[in-house]
Amino acid sequence: MVSMAVFPTTPPVCTSLPPRFARRATVLLAALSAAVLSACGKSTTDATQTPAAMRAQTGAAQSGTVGSVLSIPLSVVVTDAKGATITGVRVDWDAGAGSGTTSPSASSTDSRGVASTIWTLGTVAGTARVTAQIGGVTPVTFSATANVGPAANVIATPELAFLGVGDTLRVRASVRDQFGNDLVGQALNFSTPDAAVATVSSTGLITAVSIGNARIIAEASGRADTVPVTVGAAGASACGTTTVRQLALGEVFVPPTGTSSASACLAAPAAVNAEFALTLISTATSFSSITPIDVFASGNTGPTTSALVAGILQPPAPRIDFEAPAAPSSPVQVAEFERQERARQELTPLVPSARAWYADRMAAPVRAVMAEAKVGDIIKLNANANQGCSNQDLRTGRVTAVGTRAFVVADTTNPSGGYTDVEYADIVARFDTLVFPMDTTAFGAPSNISTYGKIILFYTRNVNALTPAGANYTIGGFFFARDLYPKVTKGNLQGCTTSNEQEMLYLLAPDPNGAVNNNRRSKEVVGVLNLGTIAHELQHLINASRRLYINTGAVPNEQTWLDEGLAHTAEELLYFRISGFTSRQNLTILDVGGSPALATAFSNYASQNFSRFYSFILSPETNSPYAPNDSLTTRGASWNFLRYAAGRQGANGEAAFYRAVVNSQTAGIANLSSVIPGGAFAEYLRDWTVSLIADDFSTATAAALDPRYAISAWNFRSIYPGLRFSSGTPLGVYPINARQLLNNAPQRITLAGGASSYVRFGIQGGRNALLSISSNGGPLPATLRYAIVRLR
Repeated sequence: MVSMAVFPTTPPVCTSLPPRFARRATVLLAALSAAVLSACGKSTTDATQTPAAMRAQTGAAQSGTVGSVLSIPLSVVVTDAKGATITGVRVDWDAGAGSGTTSPSASSTDSRGVASTIWTLGTVAGTARVTAQIGGVTPVTFSATANVGPAANVIATPELAFLGVGDTLRVRASVRDQFGNDLVGQALNFSTPDAAVATVSSTGLITAVSIGNARIIAEASGRADTVPVTVGAAGASACGTTTVRQLALGEVFVPPTGTSSASACLAAPAAVNAEFALTLISTATSFSSITPIDVFASGNTGPTTSALVAGILQPPAPRIDFEAPAAPSSPVQVAEFERQERARQELTPLVPSARAWYADRMAAPVRAVMAEAKVGDIIKLNANANQGCSNQDLRTGRVTAVGTRAFVVADTTNPSGGYTDVEYADIVARFDTLVFPMDTTAFGAPSNISTYGKIILFYTRNVNALTPAGANYTIGGFFFARDLYPKVTKGNLQGCTTSNEQEMLYLLAPDPNGAVNNNRRSKEVVGVLNLGTIAHELQHLINASRRLYINTGAVPNEQTWLDEGLAHTAEELLYFRISGFTSRQNLTILDVGGSPALATAFSNYASQNFSRFYSFILSPETNSPYAPNDSLTTRGASWNFLRYAAGRQGANGEAAFYRAVVNSQTAGIANLSSVIPGGAFAEYLRDWTVSLIADDFSTATAAALDPRYAISAWNFRSIYPGLRFSSGTPLGVYPINARQLLNNAPQRITLAGGASSYVRFGIQGGRNALLSISSNGGPLPATLRYAIVRLR
């Protein structure tokens, strides 16, 4: 699912189901839940002229040295649907990870419809990008070439070496700029003033000659680095005087930091070829912050296997269809994110007036005049999915079912062949008895500004119309924060004139004949999709309304990555309710596929969180659970990290954890830091990273692993290998992307904030290996968290 827009200052959030899932749906599944693949929130605008297009004017295709200011400002021209330029439109300038900064980060169009900013390149050489964004308008991306800076350092690895007489070892060296980018084509010279102890060739190969100490010097571009070498007797340990540590199976160790690196001497038990993983994660709070890392080892081997196959369990798998996202994001999702930003701009100024209105409303005897919805009542509702406080699209709806917590309104112009009143009554009963208690237990109760004291489930063809003909996705519904705001407020306070002043969700209507955009939607398929949609969107409604009206001191907008992670958690909780499982059972492929009904429930609901998380573990070094991009990859990581953090609170603490996150006064990382015990956000990230590679690695490892490095709900190593692509091919592996660390072959790693890396290596039985971790020849930054775990 690709939704966001859940704050009091954001547009609607939509959920989607791909045709592949729709085809598999059956009447049985109408009582289950569909997997929410994507959603599409719509933005709002209250301007006289609505931005319809944006084009680049200046600043494209520049080049400059890393860290420098580009000479030509970036500028765009904003126009309306008739091509006329618009004044006073806010444009946000977002730089990609490592791409630098813009000043200002947001600017408004002038009398010519032009907005501009100055771009300072980041620290990473290569292609840099800045995106100009306006909600609801196709963004404009500027690319620039960031060239490597002048030579600043020569960095040689290893940092120090221990050899026995007759041993050899190759020094690796590179010339780098001040930010750690390599300068290619630089002539390196290796020498030593201590040739009686160790010699070095022109390519950096050291040969230990006699016991003693030597210095190997790597020089280039007038700069040099020295590798101290200690030569002992033949057969001496690669660790020298470094304390040897033999890890037990499943033991996790954090190497101590020295003056210029963190290092560890690891030993394998006699006659046991041990395997280890080094995990690293940047806990820098900004995704754009870049951390360069150098990892080196001597005396080690590569890992036992190249791929991480199933650990504890790899049975003949039941068929569970699974589809990884074709790309981290889709054009629909990208456009949605930009629309949401625009809506945030529009509704944020209305927060004080809305809170004042709500306070007056709650002080008055509202209950005495509250209306009672009855089947057959006619209600008019604004169903404009694209604009918030202007251009209302009034639809006539008929009340078709009334429950305790909600009632259903069906657009009278919905396509024929839709639900009957009896079927609508079943829908609202399922909401009352399943979705509402589930979401409110986990996240808290929503506000109650409604005229009727209940949530409206509005089934309208306007949702159907959001999916173009022949699209490979289906927009299943949305929540629109506009409806939480008052139409008119007292005095000079501003209202949202097209608000419905209701807690409500907009949902897809059945359309078996394809009357809307030729897209056929059977009742069974819509029933499957909408249950998951409602669970997801209700979390958004709860989060937005509580931040706006109940926790009145709270930041009114939760950050996208965290709000979406919570909404995907709602989908997961629904799967647990439907399947009868709990979040503490470490579910395997045989559990989730133990019967046709369970396999179908997983495939049509839980597999979508697995799909999003799959895209994250394929590329963890370039993605983050708190990246500000609302990609499918970010959503998968956010859901998984929240699942880990909640599970760490114990069986009785999960719901309290989620409620605390929703009811925090702050947002984003500040929110989680205040909710996680001891403010240990960075430590949780480190431990989560360990869990992703060590949890359920094998029966023996799982038995020995400290519970803080486990995810109690899911056995990912069992489930992923058994999932099958739509082609029918089982995945066959746990697809986490891990590097292989070979002897005397350094690894260069660059991590954005929240990005992680996994480095696997082995040590032969009875041998030692020396591992070091540094950052561009210097000590590791405080924001880097790392650990070593023995896997086998």
